[in-house]
Order: sequence, then C-alpha cells, then structure tokens
Amino acid sequence: MAENEDGQERTEDASEKKLADSRKKGQVPRSKELTTMMVTLSGAAILLFTGAQLAAALQNLLASSLSPSFLIAADEHEIAGRLYQTLVRGLLTIWPLLVVAIIAVVFSSTILGGWTFNLSVKPERMDPIKGVAKLFSLRSLGELAKALMKMVFIGAAAVFLLSGLADDILGLGLQEPKEAIKNSASLLVWFFFVVSLPLLAIAAIDVPWQLWNYHKELRMTRQEVRDEHKESDGRPEVKAKLREMQQAAANNRMMEKVPTADVIITNPTHFAVALKYDEARMAAPMLLAKGADNIAAKIRELANEHDVPIVESPRLARAVFASTDLDAEIPGGLYLAVAQILTYVYQLRSWETLGGEYPEPPEPEVDDAFLKDLL
Repeated sequence: MAENEDGQERTEDASEKKLADSRKKGQVPRSKELTTMMVTLSGAAILLFTGAQLAAALQNLLASSLSPSFLIAADEHEIAGRLYQTLVRGLLTIWPLLVVAIIAVVFSSTILGGWTFNLSVKPERMDPIKGVAKLFSLRSLGELAKALMKMVFIGAAAVFLLSGLADDILGLGLQEPKEAIKNSASLLVWFFFVVSLPLLAIAAIDVPWQLWNYHKELRMTRQEVRDEHKESDGRPEVKAKLREMQQAAANNRMMEKVPTADVIITNPTHFAVALKYDEARMAAPMLLAKGADNIAAKIRELANEHDVPIVESPRLARAVFASTDLDAEIPGGLYLAVAQILTYVYQLRSWETLGGEYPEPPEPEVDDAFLKDLL
C-alpha cells in the first residue's frame, strides 16, 4: 500500500480539488501506446485507401526530378528554386497522411486527460537518486511488460504475415520492374496495416493501466482529506456558496408548499405570507411560506397559477412575516386577525358557488408589538 512521508497509507481516492490542482500542474493521464496505435493505424488506413494515388503522384514527382531538363540549370539560384518547388510538391502530395497523423496525435493525447499546457520546470525530476529509484518502480515494470508485449505481438503478426505472403514476395523478382514496384508497394501497405493491428490489444491494456496508475499516485491519506476539508470549509467564499445553496434549497422547498395554502396575505407588494389551517390537525393557522420583494412576487405568482386566494392586509402580512417562523403556528395575538381573513376566504368560496351578496374584505387590527422589528 502506498504511503506518504509520514508513513500514513494513501487509502482515500483523490478529491476533486486535488484532481483540479494536478491538472493545473499538467499531471493528467496519458497513454503513449494509445497515441502510437491511433497514429499507426490511421496512417495505415489512409495508405490502404489512397496508397495507389499517392504512389503514382510520388512516382511522377521522382521522374520529373530526375529528368535532364530539371537537372540542367543556368545558375545555382535556379537549382535552389527547383528544389524548393519539389519539396512543396512532395508535401502537397502527402498532406492527407500528415493531417490524419496530426489529428490522431491530438485526439489520442487529449482523450484521457483533456488539453493541458504547462511550461513549469520541476527540479525534482532532475534528481539522479529519484531517477534511479524510478527504474525499479511499479511504473517501470509496467513499461517493461508493455515493451515485451509489443515485441511478442508484433513479432508474431510479422511472422504470420511473412509466412502467408512468402510466395508473393518471392514472385516479385520474376515481374517487370514497374509492375514489381507497384506490387511491392501494395504488399508493404498491407504488411504495415496487419503488423499495426496488435497495437490495438496493447493500447486496450495500457489505457486502463494508465488510468489506474494515475489515480493510485494521487491517492490521499485520511489526514490529507481532513485537512483539505478544513481548508475548504474555512474559506469565506466556500461558506458563502454553501449558505447560498442552502438558502436556495430552503426557498425551493418553501415554494412547493404555496399551492397547498388556504390564503396568501400581502403587503401588497413588499411582503407575502402563505397560511394554511386544518381544523382537524392544527391548533392554529400555520405559516407555509413567507418572503419579501422578489420572493413575495414569486409567492403571488404561484398563488395565481394555482388559484390560491390573495388578500391584501398590509399590517397583518408584515406582522406574520416578522413574528412567525416557517412551518410554525402564528402567535396567539394574531388569531383574531387571521381568523377574519380566513372567514373572508370561506365567504368568497361560498359566493363563487352560491352567489348572493359579495363579501366585504376585512380590515383586521394588528398590535404594533408584532411590527416592532419592521418599524
């Protein structure tokens, strides 16, 4: 089991903070075998599809470069210009192969750990003692095992392919030079492709190994985890973010109860409180939600969406807001005022069902003692 300098075992997975810090330092999982496999196989695939055209273009380029008209020049400047043109033509000929190789390198290098760029110099990497120690580390043993696997797998593929193509290879000597060159190029492309296939197996083994080794090296001791939690919890911005998240969660839970309220009492714009009274289960009306300004507006909006009655009573709304906690019963001094509001709501429902005389909204009296915190 890995240990730190204090002898404590690294048994805990790396935290998000440690992973982020590691990424900032450029320490991300990478697989050289994955890059080798993707570059080699993508290049072989491109040669299989465009090899004939590429060979013909290079053949024409070589023929024109060796022609007498090309080699005979009036001065050295003309020769330099022709060589430059030949170089440009050669690059333009093989550009699909170059582009595919570059894409393969970038994609395979970023697929595991993403894109990072770090120019920092680490003096500990130049420590010869640590360098010698790494030669006998688990990572070095893994690299040795991969090298042996590549030698075995690729060697076996080469032997298998050579034994199958022995007659074709020997037959090249009996063909016309032009035909022999064409057929040998085709054989080389297939040989390149088949010999590259074992790299798939090697990459399939190396990628999980690199990921496992990366997370293993970043493991933390329990003390490091506790210290990190203390450091994170002690930051003002972290505490503020936690409070913000807790407040948002509390507001969401509160808003879910608004549609079940019996009445919303408003200021009318600055305050809003949602009350519910169930005579069979409650000794007094209970405050389900309350809010000021934007939250009050949201409460009114939800009330309108769910047909919850809204009654304007500025002093009572402010009194309930200041004196009552969420999910608590209103104080006894507000029983009469709230009862008048609930009676008015019941009368409204009766009027909507049976008709008759429209009920007059009440004007409940509220003791100034309930408003002292808002005055």
